[in-house]
Amino acid sequence: MDFRDQLKLNVKAGAPIVQVVSHETLRVRAACSWVADQVGYDLYRWNRTRGMTLCSGDSRPEEGAEQAQEIFEWLSEKAQSREKVLLLLEDFHPDLLDRQPETISRLRNFAISVAMRDISHCCIVMSQPVQVLPPELEKDVQVMQMPLPGLKDLKMLMRQACQTFELPEREYHESPRLLEAALGLSTSEAQLAFARAIAEKGRLTESEIPLIVAQKEQVIRKSGNLEYFQPSSSMDDIGGLDRLKEWLERRKAAFTEEARDYGLEAPRGVLLLGLPGTGKSLAAKAVANAWQLPLLRLDMGRVYGGIVGQSEDNMRRALSIAETLSPCVLWIDEIEKGLSGMQSSGSTDGGTTARVLGSFLTWLQEKDKPVFVVATANHIAQLPPELLRKGRVDEIFFVDLPVEVDRLEILKIHLRSRGGRDQAFTEAELLELAKQAKGFTGAELEEVVKEGLFRSFSDGRALAKNDLSDAIAATSPLSQTMHELIRDTRKWVKGRAVTASSAPPEVLEGLRSEQKRLRLPQEGENPFLETQG
Repeated sequence: MDFRDQLKLNVKAGAPIVQVVSHETLRVRAACSWVADQVGYDLYRWNRTRGMTLCSGDSRPEEGAEQAQEIFEWLSEKAQSREKVLLLLEDFHPDLLDRQPETISRLRNFAISVAMRDISHCCIVMSQPVQVLPPELEKDVQVMQMPLPGLKDLKMLMRQACQTFELPEREYHESPRLLEAALGLSTSEAQLAFARAIAEKGRLTESEIPLIVAQKEQVIRKSGNLEYFQPSSSMDDIGGLDRLKEWLERRKAAFTEEARDYGLEAPRGVLLLGLPGTGKSLAAKAVANAWQLPLLRLDMGRVYGGIVGQSEDNMRRALSIAETLSPCVLWIDEIEKGLSGMQSSGSTDGGTTARVLGSFLTWLQEKDKPVFVVATANHIAQLPPELLRKGRVDEIFFVDLPVEVDRLEILKIHLRSRGGRDQAFTEAELLELAKQAKGFTGAELEEVVKEGLFRSFSDGRALAKNDLSDAIAATSPLSQTMHELIRDTRKWVKGRAVTASSAPPEVLEGLRSEQKRLRLPQEGENPFLETQG
């Protein structure tokens, strides 16, 4: 049952007051007009600027009832004359917010009169953008939420924009993907998104989907707990991880109407485990770009607040906004840090972390909106066991260190993105560098390329193989400093997670020398440390 039918049912059943929470003023007016026509009522509309207006064909002003306190006297006169009235009050909530006792009492008396049959065939609809309802009226008011525009409404707005800009038919292609890209926008936001796409590109086709999606950034900016990302990375920017890529590619079209007709459910999400710099965050950005969906980043640090109950409310609001903008990709980076201390939550933070986790896990389990969650974690031991249970996400992938063939691909990607420098090296030279960089993460290989460019630039020459080789030799990768952690993690993931790459992991050699002190690249040389020889 859609919104109009529910409103009609309330009016026919004799509900005295209906509160509609929505910013969609035009759609609320249209719904009330349809209901009034269906049940045979006269529709009147009141707001503070125009007073009372009869919404008939000529929409003429009504005498009196210009001030809020005069509304009920006017309505009483209509009731005594046995007129059938549907009264739409627009933005009446300031009178309720200020808790004006006289106004609240008049509304309650009106509801009592309807219940006693002193007044019949009269209904008040209060349209307002926020839900404000005094306790005195909670039992007398029916609260309704008008949903955001659906595909049918968006199609009307799209056609209206094309007519307004006199867009030729050859420049307009009405496709389901284009309409679905605007889901989650209000009427005014969708109108502006379509208009901006036409004004900028002179057409409205699937090529303009990124422009439509970018308009959702305005919604995110107003939320406070979410960040909007405009991803530029693609699946081609990820080296290796062939199993993960294939898994994501199979679900690319799962958000379409054809998939729903086929009986497929929208994919729930994926949990990526692994060392820092192995491409987990890059995968989240790439999947949003490949699927042409908005990418929302949930910052767990922003969720927690100092007021009792604020953290849980922040989490619920963030997830609600993600559902509003669905279909979308919700990226939660380093989720274990936001949930650290969960085991001792009851004694350290009054149980706030445990309640936030509970809200998130319940939402993961019960959500029915197409929000694809990509959660990344570096330290598996800090993850709560409840998060690892199958059913809350579709799959758990372990992103291991890139093997030789993956390192070769990663080097090519970073050299190609910097002026096509991959063409300056032979395949044998790149393969030799990939072998030398055994145990390096993708992020460390990118830093090798950057360091090599700095070396060649400072010498005033082209990038050479020796620049990259020297940069590799000067770097102590995480695979050495975290050798034990990698070994233990590989043991843990067996039978618990799917490896993101089909290639078997390389055996790490461990420490190069028992006497040599391992150091990070940024530590530099310290002549006063004897262990550096």
